[in-house]
Amino acid sequence: MSILKTVIGGFFVTAALSACAGSSQSSERDALPKTFQDAGGTTDVYQPSVTGQYLAGRHAMREQNADAASKYFADALLQNSDDIILLTGAFQAALGMGDIETALQLAQILVKEEGENSAPHLVLALDALRENKYLVAEEHLKQTSDTGFNVLVKPLLRSWVTLGSGDVNAAIAELDALDKFDGFDTLKQYHAAMIADVSGQQELADELYADAMQGPAGQAVRLVQAYGIYLVRTGREQEARDLFDDYLIRYPLSPTINLLIDDLDAGRPLKPMLSSPVDGAAEALYSAASVIGRERAVGIAATYTYFTLMLKPDFPVARVLLAEAAEDRDRWTEALDLYSQIDENSAYYKNARTRQAWATYKLGDQNEASRILEEVIDAYPNDIEALVVLADMNRDAKNWNEAALQYGRAVSRLPAFENRHWSLFYARGIAYEQSKQWALAETDLLKALELRPDHPQVLNYLAYSWVDRDENLDKAKDMLIKAVSLRPRDGYIIDSLGWLYYRLGDFEDAVAQLEKAVSLQAADPTINDHLGDAYWRVGRSDEARYQWQRALWLEPTEEQAREIEQKLKDGLPNKIKAEN
Repeated sequence: MSILKTVIGGFFVTAALSACAGSSQSSERDALPKTFQDAGGTTDVYQPSVTGQYLAGRHAMREQNADAASKYFADALLQNSDDIILLTGAFQAALGMGDIETALQLAQILVKEEGENSAPHLVLALDALRENKYLVAEEHLKQTSDTGFNVLVKPLLRSWVTLGSGDVNAAIAELDALDKFDGFDTLKQYHAAMIADVSGQQELADELYADAMQGPAGQAVRLVQAYGIYLVRTGREQEARDLFDDYLIRYPLSPTINLLIDDLDAGRPLKPMLSSPVDGAAEALYSAASVIGRERAVGIAATYTYFTLMLKPDFPVARVLLAEAAEDRDRWTEALDLYSQIDENSAYYKNARTRQAWATYKLGDQNEASRILEEVIDAYPNDIEALVVLADMNRDAKNWNEAALQYGRAVSRLPAFENRHWSLFYARGIAYEQSKQWALAETDLLKALELRPDHPQVLNYLAYSWVDRDENLDKAKDMLIKAVSLRPRDGYIIDSLGWLYYRLGDFEDAVAQLEKAVSLQAADPTINDHLGDAYWRVGRSDEARYQWQRALWLEPTEEQAREIEQKLKDGLPNKIKAEN
C-alpha cells in the first residue's frame, strides 16, 4: 500500500466509492455520446485516464469549483497515488473547499518532496500554532516564500509566533517587514498595539494604541473595538465610552460598537478580543483575508478565512466573511449554512439573519426569505437594513410596486434625511418609474440628486427618463454631459447622451456617441437598438437593420422585441415624434 493511502485512507475510501460509481457501464460521465455509437447502438466505455482526471481537476479549480476538483484529483490519485503533481492538485482543492484536515494530511507528504512547498509549510505552521508549538511553527514559517500574499501574511504570523516564544519587542519588530510595501501601515499599527495588549505591557500598549488611533487604523472598527475593551479592562470606562461615541458619530449603525455600549449599560463584562498568541494569529489571518477580499481574490480570501477558523473556531466575524466570499462565488447553499451558524447574541446576528434571507431568496424561496426579513424588521424597529434588503429582493424579482412600497417603509423610519440616504430615493425612484408612476419617480430622483449632487448614476437615470419622455431636453443635455465627464467609460451613460442627440435631431452626433456606447456595452439590446435607429436616420439602412437584428439576438423585453421586429419589416417613420 502506498504512503498516501496509509496516511489518508479515509479520504480515499470516499473517493473510491465515488470512482466505482463513476466507472460503471451506466455512467453518463464516462460513456461516449450516441453520435459515436456503432450501428447496433452500443459502444465500449472508456475508463477515465489519469491525465484526463488531472486536466478536469485543473479546469474545475480555474472555475473555482473546489468540490469537483477534489473529486477529480482523488480519482486520479487512485491510479497513481505517489504523483507529486496530483498530490499538489489535491492539496490545493482541499484548501479551496475548506477541508483543512485533508489539506494537513497532504501537506505532511508534500513537505517531504523536493521543490516549492510553501503552502504546505504554512498549513503545518498553523497546525503547530493551534497546539501552542511555537518553535515548530516558526521553523515551518521559515520555509514559506516571501512572494505573493505571503508578503502580508508571513510578517503578521511571525510576529504572533515570536510573541508565543515570549519576546514582545522581537514580535513587534517582525512587523517592520510590512514597511517594504505601501498600504500596510494600518495593519502594522493595529497588530503592534494588540501584541502589547496581549502581553500585558500596559505602558507600551497605551503608547501603541494611541499611535494607531492617530493613523489610518483609527477608522477601523476592529481597532476601536480592541482599544475600547482594553480601556475598560484597565479602569478607563469613560474614555472607552467617549471613543465609542466618537465612532458612532461617523458610523451610527455599527452593530459591533452599539452592542459594546449595550453591554456597558447593562453592566456586562466586555470579553477581550484576543487572549493568546494563537488568537492573535487568527486575527492576523482574518486581517489578511479582509485585505485580499478587497482585491477581489475571493478564493484566496476564503482559504485564509478557513485558516482563521482553524485557529479560532468561535470567530463569528470570520464566519460572516467566509459567507460573503461564498456569496461572491454564487455558492448560496454554503452561504446560507454559514450565516445560520452565527449566534443570536453576536453583534453580527442581525446582519447574518438578513443575509440568510437573501441567500434563501437566491435559492428560490422568496416567501421564506420575506418571512425571515419581516422577523428582523419587527425585532429592530429603528433599523432599515432588513427593509432595504426586502425592497432589493422585490426589485430583483421585478416586483416594482412591492419594491417601491418597501423602500417607502425604510424611508419612513428615518428621523432625518442625510446625504448617505440618496440611494434609498434613487432606488425607490427607479421602482416608481418601472411601475409607470412617473410623477412619484421624478420627485424621488430629484431628491436623490439633492442629497448627492452630481452623482453620475442619478444624473443619468433622471436625464435619460426626461429624454425618453421628450421633456426638459436642454437640462437633460447639461446633466448627461456632466455624467459622461464623470464616467467616460460607462456605456450606459454614453448611450443616454447619444439618445439625447437623437431626440434633438442631431443624428451625426448621435451615431458617434452610440457607436462608442456599443463598443463599451456590446451585449445590451437597448443600446444596439438605439444605434440602429441613428444609423437609419443618417441613411445607413443596412447597418441599421444589422443593429436591430443584433438587438433581437440579445434577448430584449417582449415589448422591445415587437417594436424591433416592426422596424426590421418597415424601417422607421419619417417623423421622430411618431416613434414615441
